[in-house]
Amino acid sequence: MDNIITGIIGVSIFLAFVLGLGVSIGTVPFGIIVVIVSILLITDFYESVKKARKQEKDRAGSD
Repeated sequence: MDNIITGIIGVSIFLAFVLGLGVSIGTVPFGIIVVIVSILLITDFYESVKKARKQEKDRAGSD
């Protein structure tokens, strides 16, 4: 559960920084890069949370 909370905080701070940077720079190529990197970050975070929850469930079931 700690990983989920710290992950959400980290993802939020990163997205706020990168999206703010994207808006302030304002060029289309950089905006596309920001969007792609943000999507990859959110996808990776989702997959890692799903994996961690499955491991916790398996660990609780084996006890």
